[in-house]
Parts: sequence; structure tokens; C-alpha cells
Amino acid sequence: MKLLPHYFKWIGIALFFLGLFTGAIDDGRKGFIEGYNDAIDDPSDRIEINFERILPKSITHLADFLSMAGLLIYVLSKNKREDEFMQKLRYESAFLVMVLSLTVILIFYGFNPDFKLDPSTLLSLQMIAYLIIRALKRKFILGDYEEQA
Repeated sequence: MKLLPHYFKWIGIALFFLGLFTGAIDDGRKGFIEGYNDAIDDPSDRIEINFERILPKSITHLADFLSMAGLLIYVLSKNKREDEFMQKLRYESAFLVMVLSLTVILIFYGFNPDFKLDPSTLLSLQMIAYLIIRALKRKFILGDYEEQA
């Protein structure tokens, strides 16, 4: 598998955080009030606020795209020291993430038939889980091996 050069990691991180912060501007405010209202039992205590979007819907969509593209670029970038063993860790981590995500989705769907998951959320969670699992495998298997960023 041909990977991107190492410096693409920084491009991926920049795109991810740009998309994350841009998309969080509207979603964070609305989600806080919805979470509060879901926790309240008395309907008279609910907060009714009509949110005007700060950013257009197309900008929010672009922000989601940028965050996923940034994660993908980061995942596909080489480490400074890339060898066959590191490739094996990549493949094992990807396989483990796929199996775990399918298992978790099946469990959620088994208990809640109305369970819905946005594809962009699923992909973002899978890429983040891949990065975490790969880092943990590298740390526990290789011990004091330090990757130079």
C-alpha cells in the first residue's frame, strides 16, 4: 500500500481541526439546549429557543467534509520510520476497528431497533478509534519506541 509522505500528517491535523471547530459553532449551542430539555421532566421548565444558524448549512457540510478528509489524510500518512512491522500494526488496527464498530452497532441495534447513526459520525469515530488502537498497539508492543512527529 502506497502511503502519503510524513509531512501530510500536519496537513491532515490542520484540516481536521479547521473542520471540527467550524462545524462545532452551530451544533454545540443547539446540542446543549436539546440535552438540557431531554433531562427535564416538567414541560414548563423546558427552554424553547429558535436557533438561527450562524453559518450556512453548506459551510457546516463543508466543515464535516474537511474534518473527515483531514482524518483520512492523517491515517494514510507514513510515520518517519515505516517498516513492515508498522504496516502489520496498521492492518491489524484497521481490522480490529472494523470488527469492533460492527459489533457495537449490532449491539445497539439489537437493544434499540430505532437506532440511527449518521454515516459521517460513524466514519469519524472509526478513524479516531483506528488512531487510538494503533497508538496503543505500538506503545504496548514496541514499548519505548518513540515515533518522531
